[in-house]
Amino acid sequence: MKLTRRDREILAALCNHVRLFTLGQIAGCWWAKLSNPTAAAKRRLAQLQEQKLLVCFAVLARPLPVMEQSILSWTPADPEPDLAAAAWKLQHRWRAETTRCDVYLASKLATTIFGGRAKGQLKRQYQATHDLGVSEMYLQLKRSHSPRLQYWIGEDVLAPHRRGQKLPDAVIATLPGATPQLVLEFGGAYDKIRVNEFHQDCYQRALPYEIW
Repeated sequence: MKLTRRDREILAALCNHVRLFTLGQIAGCWWAKLSNPTAAAKRRLAQLQEQKLLVCFAVLARPLPVMEQSILSWTPADPEPDLAAAAWKLQHRWRAETTRCDVYLASKLATTIFGGRAKGQLKRQYQATHDLGVSEMYLQLKRSHSPRLQYWIGEDVLAPHRRGQKLPDAVIATLPGATPQLVLEFGGAYDKIRVNEFHQDCYQRALPYEIW
């Protein structure tokens, strides 16, 4: 089966940038212009599964809140941010209860083509909501055609280069070992303590950040 440009974008993202996508995330990004994007995406993803390039798992996750922009954005030139207000927004944006959904991951075979650290395994199902939030951050940059997207380095690729340091969900950087231009974190429902810990880590190293 010949891979299309769309196939390659999806597989490369799952191999190198994020851990998983839902069918809705994939359809809404790569098939959005069709009259029935979900059906079209599902057919093509099934073909990629048949080729052993994708795997699918059922997980329990909370439907994500609307994520059109970051909750908190800070640079070293900015004054002290209102961390309590940011934590309040993070904790009060969740409305729906946990539900079952299918998620797609890149297989180990896919990494032989596109590189990365994906192995077709879902190690921490309890983190599915968080991982999908990180994926939504990535997709938001893609939808907005942000030039940052080409410099996105995800947590799994970044991990070997951050020993002894806090590991963010992603950074915008030229290389995994380079100083980040921007640190990205999906805040989930972080309380003020967790928001402050993240802020202090970036503050001490003079790194700009966004919490989504």
